[in-house]
Amino acid sequence: MGWKMNRRFISTRKFDKQIKMLDKKTQKQAAKAMEFFIKDLTHFSLRFKRIQGTDNFFEISVNMSIRIIVELKESNNDQINTFYIIGKHEDVLPPK
Repeated sequence: MGWKMNRRFISTRKFDKQIKMLDKKTQKQAAKAMEFFIKDLTHFSLRFKRIQGTDNFFEISVNMSIRIIVELKESNNDQINTFYIIGKHEDVLPPK
């Protein structure tokens, strides 16, 4: 079949609060990582991977210490990409 799934992007309230608490440099890095993720989730700098022991949660790297946790779900012909939480690697894994 020739149909393609639509990718939609949303964020949680928690994510929105957390990203505002980051310093400006890290906010810019996070915005760049999100932009790469939206355009091409296989971009090498993201180090995109499934979180062990989960079905729908993945991590992308913002920098050496900050990660964004993304939840991927399918609904009809949509792939819902939820920016779930952002923070230091040790604080966001496993997703809560």
